[in-house]
Amino acid sequence: MAGYLRMSDADLSEIKNLVKIGALTPEEAKERERKGVLKQKEDVVQLASTLCPGQAVVFYEDNNLSAFKRNVKRKSFERMLKDLEVGSLGGVLAYDIDRLFRQPKDLERLIDYYESPGSSLVFSTLSGQNFDLTTPDGRFTARIMVNVANKSSEDMKRRLRREMERMAFAGEMSGGPRPFGWEDDRLTLRPKEKKALDDMGEMVLKGNSLTTVTTWLRSKGFVGRTGKPFVRSSVRRILLNPRNAGIRKFRGEPLKNQEGNYIMGPWEAPWTVDKWLAIKNTIEGPGPNRAKVGPGHNTVRSILSGILRCGVCGTRMVAANTSRKYPKYRCARDAGGCGNITISRPAVEDTVRGLVSDVLMTATAQKETEEVGPKWDKAKKLAALEDEFSEFHQLWKAGKIKTTSYILGREKLEEEIDQLRGERAVALARPTKVPSLEVIKNGWDKLSIESQREVILSVLSAVMVASRKNVPAGGRVDRGIDHSRLTPVFKQQ
Repeated sequence: MAGYLRMSDADLSEIKNLVKIGALTPEEAKERERKGVLKQKEDVVQLASTLCPGQAVVFYEDNNLSAFKRNVKRKSFERMLKDLEVGSLGGVLAYDIDRLFRQPKDLERLIDYYESPGSSLVFSTLSGQNFDLTTPDGRFTARIMVNVANKSSEDMKRRLRREMERMAFAGEMSGGPRPFGWEDDRLTLRPKEKKALDDMGEMVLKGNSLTTVTTWLRSKGFVGRTGKPFVRSSVRRILLNPRNAGIRKFRGEPLKNQEGNYIMGPWEAPWTVDKWLAIKNTIEGPGPNRAKVGPGHNTVRSILSGILRCGVCGTRMVAANTSRKYPKYRCARDAGGCGNITISRPAVEDTVRGLVSDVLMTATAQKETEEVGPKWDKAKKLAALEDEFSEFHQLWKAGKIKTTSYILGREKLEEEIDQLRGERAVALARPTKVPSLEVIKNGWDKLSIESQREVILSVLSAVMVASRKNVPAGGRVDRGIDHSRLTPVFKQQ
């Protein structure tokens, strides 16, 4: 006989709440959860001794799993069906029918075995109702009860969703795992992770890619909840989390009230809303195709890609053989170039860095410390749109605009306002000093690839690379560099 045991995630919600408020420790919760399963097991053993004394019972346990959610696969339930199919079981026993089924389709899968010719399978629960699946009356009763259980789960799902929505719009806390940056109470900031969040945000605003940020985070010894090192996608989610600015979200999206303002939660927030918007827009980029255009989308892997240009055809040169002994930059035919120019990567990078250092060293003291104020010239446009949004909302509340027109118009205005607010946040959050000796005072090797490119591009627009001269046919190519091949194009030119 098969004895099926299951405690669902909904059944365990009370235990989880007790852990949340501190009434139970996680260890005590696991013990209580296990007691619930063992109680079912005792009841099934008692049922088996009454129906079929002396017959062995094999237990199939799916603990902390829902029988209602369609995307949940109950491995023990599936294994039990396979054992029924091969004839190694004489029937199924359970505490109640809703332990086995909350979806009618699962009941029908089991009924198929009981309706087969000559079936003598047993099906019983402690409910006392006739669920004999070998008879029409038993199947009828079972179908009714499973549909009732399904309706009960649907009602609970609707109530929970409505309560979650109410909590979200009220700015109240909800459950979930500990987010990066907070203590287990999900309210108080964890100092070390808060500092890491700040540093990662600054790196993004300075132009570093998400790959560089991820490498930095791993180098500091941080790991995820499972103990595994962070990956680029998880770092992206951490940085884009509205919670960092104290913003409440619902179904993955930041919430706004009717007036278009963000709904804030009760936890400590490491960033301001403007800083979060700046980081979000830097990663995603503005506009409808934001997921494809942010600076972190295509990772920068070489310092001079696109800065070096072929001296024969003018095409931007790219890094090649990056993992080999002699990496180089080349004019690529597949990028529309002539394919005739290559140059040693380490040698040309050292040369260009040295040139930029010399230029910065000769800069005036004024330029070295010159402050460049944030530039953003769309303040009037943003203020006008915000006023228009407020007036539009008031007209709808007064019943002068139809709801359909209001929703369409509101979405358009919100999209324009959000884009301008994001642009403003990025402009105000950018570093305000021009590149100078301060940027490289600790050495080029202390800077990320993105930061090195930023310093180089503050001085140079491009570097033209001419072809080699006097290279003997079949002769050995010197891995150094002929400086006469390089023609720098300075910004002031």
